[in-house]
Amino acid sequence: MSFSADILDGLQLLLDWNILLMVILGLLFGIITGAIPGFSTPLAISIMLPVTFPMDPLSAIVFLTAIYAGGNFGSSISAILLNIPGSPQAIVTTLDGYPLTKQGKANEALSVALFSSATGNLIGTFALILLMPLIAGVALNFGPPELFLVGFIALTIIATLDKSFFKALIAGLFGVLIGTIGMTPTGTIRGTWGFPELMDGIPLIPALIGLIGFSELFYLIQKDKAVDTENTAHYKKSSIKEFIKGYKIAIKYPFNLIRSSIIGVVIGVLPGAGSTIASVVSYNEGKKYSKKPEKFGEGSHEGVIAAESSNNASEGGALATVLALGIPGGLATAVLIGALMLQGVAPGPRLLADDGDLVYGIMFAQIITSLLLFFIGLVIIVYAAKVINIPTMILIPVITVFSIIGTYAINTSLFDVKIMIIFAVIGILLRKYDYSLIAVILGLILAPLLDSQLLRTFQSGYDLTVFFTRPISIVLLGVLLLSLIPIIKKLFKK
Repeated sequence: MSFSADILDGLQLLLDWNILLMVILGLLFGIITGAIPGFSTPLAISIMLPVTFPMDPLSAIVFLTAIYAGGNFGSSISAILLNIPGSPQAIVTTLDGYPLTKQGKANEALSVALFSSATGNLIGTFALILLMPLIAGVALNFGPPELFLVGFIALTIIATLDKSFFKALIAGLFGVLIGTIGMTPTGTIRGTWGFPELMDGIPLIPALIGLIGFSELFYLIQKDKAVDTENTAHYKKSSIKEFIKGYKIAIKYPFNLIRSSIIGVVIGVLPGAGSTIASVVSYNEGKKYSKKPEKFGEGSHEGVIAAESSNNASEGGALATVLALGIPGGLATAVLIGALMLQGVAPGPRLLADDGDLVYGIMFAQIITSLLLFFIGLVIIVYAAKVINIPTMILIPVITVFSIIGTYAINTSLFDVKIMIIFAVIGILLRKYDYSLIAVILGLILAPLLDSQLLRTFQSGYDLTVFFTRPISIVLLGVLLLSLIPIIKKLFKK
């Protein structure tokens, strides 16, 4: 099918009113849950994942990516109002968002964050449309050696970004180890302990829900409420004029919006980097090029713009990597890969060639999501903030029921529920000893790729020298060496 035909078919898929409904519902759920500290965007996506099982592939992915977009903004609500980020990507937003709230500019700060989030999401979407064919075109020239190196680079980047390289390395290798459980491409059975349910490997979705969702309940159960509500006095009655003023303020900094969004896209493309890293980098760049850098940290609108536009723009870059290479950029995109697999769609180099209409349908749906975020976020911006006061005695049972029923519904198997509980315990231990969850999940997802592509490399008659003789392999080895530079610097300092 031709390039233009794929685009037209993708646009035609969006004419279904059900797609618009999925976008609206996804944004609402994402914003509301994103405002709850501890109720992270990956958790929100993983809980809704079983709901998408009976849907068609486009509706399912559009619904989940809308949750992704809404959650990225929603997490800034509690960050701005209470100085408590709803999820990690909003940590940088607290630096200037909360000081603005203390100055009596809460709604103004929220609307600046909303405009920046929606704009970043829109720029990230255009980058996705432009980058996806390019990435896919290059990826089609990848053979088994190149695909093995791509997976290996992804694990290495995770290790370099974590505070402790060795802890991230251990977590990643642990993920790879459990990811090799099941039947190998050659028919050998490994690590199933006699359970036939493990022949196809560890069930990805129950493992994700256990690691991300159930492990968080252990920490929430120790509190009466998700957050301390004493600071809600800072919450100010809504004013449309303040919201409009916030939009006007954000528009005054177009270069900050564009620069931060581009940074977000570039970092989003990197496997494992994620929106948190994007917001940190763009915040530093925003301060560097600001005419009033001394206001950063004291209540600067530019700081909020830099943080929010970049962490939302990273979604476009991350989706490009997911669709073109099948490699997640973070926890949320890891769940999205699971959603694609549940729909029988295999993300990777062949996706654009085999399901071009679906890919472009997903891409153009992101434009609708970004535009609706401007308006839906504005409508619910005040009411979404109130959900942070939900008592844990209500919140925990709701999450528990959703997780158990959702996990069971995937394969109607109690074994999957047991797997979820086991991985919840693993998640608690990993959090307690400060090991990287994303490294484990990335290892779990990448293990089959690393295993099969290395095997195919040797089955094709190659030896280890193939990595040093093929042009693309040499380029990837160069990228690998560059990713190791931060580690080498740390080791030399020590």
